[in-house]
Amino acid sequence: MPDLALDLRFLRYAILVAEHGSFRRAADAMNLSQSTVSRRIQLLERRVGVPLFERSRSGVRPTPAGERFIREAAFGAEHIRQAVSSLSMEKRGQIGELKIVLMASLASGFLADVLEAFHFRFPNIDIKIEEATAQATAAGVLSGRLDAAFIPGEPRLPGCQAMHLWGEPLYVAVSKHHSMAARVGVNWEDLRDETFLVAADVHGPEVEAIIVRQLSGLGFHPRISVQRVGRENLLNMVGMGFGVTLAATSTQGASYPAVIFVPLAEGGEVFNSSVVWSTNNVNPALKRLLDLSASIAKTHQRRSSTVLEAIQRLT
Repeated sequence: MPDLALDLRFLRYAILVAEHGSFRRAADAMNLSQSTVSRRIQLLERRVGVPLFERSRSGVRPTPAGERFIREAAFGAEHIRQAVSSLSMEKRGQIGELKIVLMASLASGFLADVLEAFHFRFPNIDIKIEEATAQATAAGVLSGRLDAAFIPGEPRLPGCQAMHLWGEPLYVAVSKHHSMAARVGVNWEDLRDETFLVAADVHGPEVEAIIVRQLSGLGFHPRISVQRVGRENLLNMVGMGFGVTLAATSTQGASYPAVIFVPLAEGGEVFNSSVVWSTNNVNPALKRLLDLSASIAKTHQRRSSTVLEAIQRLT
């Protein structure tokens, strides 16, 4: 005999019989035969060890013990129903938790659009966002502590997959008092004598590589000053005249009154970013995020290409 204490069908039969006051009416409501309902109520009574209903010619009604049992069983059954429903929704990626790390601005741009759209479509998924170093990010993704990481470049981590998502045209951030602040666009050659401020974070190597690639030549190396500060203070230093830096389009979503972003009109450089995740990650919410990211990426790629072409026409 099945464990009736854990069989929600038997509890449901008892609840419906109590509500209808009749085995026949309860059976009709469940599209079952009256004998089937009667037998299962008897099995349930045998299992719990007490009569749950008083039978009479006019129908049935719960015994005092049966009334308490049905009241408490109905409460427990509803909780189990909710638990099963929640489990089903989590399996489909409609509820749950998603832990991600990002190394890009949420002021505007691709990543801001993805997270806003994701939260709108799946409001019951709790998104936990953090910022971390490259080493901590890699360790978090590999260990499963983090579901995904949005980071610059196209990373290669053992046991992980990466998907290139978006690229942003580059701008030169200069002080509003800089001679180039009023320009509609600048070329790399205009920047040869500038001091470039680069943050000592995960973006640093990517930005430095772009600068070196564009400006290094025989007997010449650009002046690069590595600063152990975040993006906000790096741009504040630019505003104070310590140097210039490269900035992606999304950075301009935040307000930096002392800084002007001048389009870089030559070179075709784009700041690329990807999402990386462990191949062992089975979080259904992660698949939802990856599918949505890939879909939005197509739109942003077309938009970024248009912006880049417009910038390149400036000079």
